[in-house]
Amino acid sequence: MDELEFLNGLRVLVVDDDVDNLDLIKFILEEYKIEVILATSVTEALQVMMWFNPDILISDIAMPNCDGYSLIRSVRNLSEHVRHIPAIALTGQASDEARKLALQQGFSIHIKKPFDPDELIILVSKLAEKASLKSSCSNSKVELENYGTKFSFNVA
Repeated sequence: MDELEFLNGLRVLVVDDDVDNLDLIKFILEEYKIEVILATSVTEALQVMMWFNPDILISDIAMPNCDGYSLIRSVRNLSEHVRHIPAIALTGQASDEARKLALQQGFSIHIKKPFDPDELIILVSKLAEKASLKSSCSNSKVELENYGTKFSFNVA
């Protein structure tokens, strides 16, 4: 856990309509002293983003009214300091098509539910590390591995 000490103070917004999932993710992240704010809808998440200024977004895909795809499209159209936030899609859909769709819509990484808490922390830490490069390197290419598949995306 000492090697992940840099997560202390990281700000993460978690969005899910299932309160039990929110509580579980909050518990996992707070074990690493990550500051977590929860939202139960896309509307609430967009409001929170205006004052919380998270470093990472974690969102469920299947939510009533507006889904996670609507959220990430809205986020990618927000002001410059918010639109490039690394985002993790949580979904029960484990297919390759679901992963590709999440990435095409603007998520950085796709994680299937139920997820392994250790995998979540590893991916959050990798996104946090790569996002910290954003201030020192513009337009960097980031590569991560998830489900044995390598992903790359640009950090603007």
